[in-house]
Amino acid sequence: MLRLAVGTVQKVLEKQIGMQMLEVRTESVAGYKLERVLSFLQEDYKSGDLLLINTTAVRLELGTGGYHFVVGKVSQPEETDVLPNEWGHVMKMRYSPWQLAVDSVEEQASPYHHLFVQEDLSLEGTPVLIGELHSLLPVAVLALRKKNPDARIVYVMPDGASLPIALSEHVHQLKAIGGLDATVTSGHAWGGDRESLTIHSGLLAARHVECADIIICMLGPGVAGTGTSYGFSGIQLAEVIHAVSNLGGTPFFIPRISFGDPRARHYGVSHHTISILNRFALCPALVTIPIFGDKRDDVLSRQMKTIEVAGKHIFIKGKVPDLSELAALEKGYGLSFSTMGRNWQEDPAPFQTAWVAADFVGNSLGYIVQTVNDALHSPALSSTLEGLGLYLTRNEAQP
Repeated sequence: MLRLAVGTVQKVLEKQIGMQMLEVRTESVAGYKLERVLSFLQEDYKSGDLLLINTTAVRLELGTGGYHFVVGKVSQPEETDVLPNEWGHVMKMRYSPWQLAVDSVEEQASPYHHLFVQEDLSLEGTPVLIGELHSLLPVAVLALRKKNPDARIVYVMPDGASLPIALSEHVHQLKAIGGLDATVTSGHAWGGDRESLTIHSGLLAARHVECADIIICMLGPGVAGTGTSYGFSGIQLAEVIHAVSNLGGTPFFIPRISFGDPRARHYGVSHHTISILNRFALCPALVTIPIFGDKRDDVLSRQMKTIEVAGKHIFIKGKVPDLSELAALEKGYGLSFSTMGRNWQEDPAPFQTAWVAADFVGNSLGYIVQTVNDALHSPALSSTLEGLGLYLTRNEAQP
């Protein structure tokens, strides 16, 4: 299905970097509607402008995708560049009617091209916090920023969910309050401070172009699932683990954990997490497991046994923060914390899990700096991750 309609601009409701929200009137045999429409184009709109809009997501009653999107103005007097760039000719959303050229960091005309011709370019041990749910991004960033106020934190968004990064309210807010220092969009995702053709060069750009001390790699908003172990957006995170490991970074993985989701497959540890770690991730990662201090720990322990038996990953357990910590973070953030339609009061476990992972990452920086110099360009070995896991676990146990 691809549904298109023509609508008339009534007014601009909101305008921010990379995105505008418009009120648009659409007509049908049932009458007219005033609807919210998003535009990622750099052009001005005025009352009366006729727009061609994509209405598919709303007609399917999708959640995160529940907006119409501007394709373009119906009557454009001359050819117009509505997304100008500087040097780039790398296309994203290639061969679709919406393909656009971006300034990719790797390409020959880029001022950073010289970095990417180095065959031994490495992440130099940089910790990369990997997670499936975009809704956990603010808690992870704010917890990291609280523990490491001077660290440079860069968000890398792959293309497994939303393609335009401007769709993310969290990215806008985190940049506005100084939580995130920069963003990189990889694959067909676009609109970051830096653009990259692959997740590998996106991670390297975060480290060597944006000088990241900590990298966060989470999918954008709007993940998809099918109730199977093969068809869900988060499966892309296995590739992210591989890239981080082979580029000499330190992969930390946030498991998807919930005790408020009514679906059995997502209760406790989600089947998404189990599939990624048990079957599809071929390189080791540090997997952070929250300790709740109640019967939920028994549920997690039973679920994680199938992964632990394989002996592929290193598990580090840490106590979850008090709920007052989440309340304080949310108050200072300015937007609410919610995931899958539930706020943190209804289902605190996902946010507590993200906090624990971020806390471990923050605690790892000194250790990584001391140990990585011996193997700057080597893949992340199990023995190296085991040493870091032991260090973090001992540190966690100390009063």
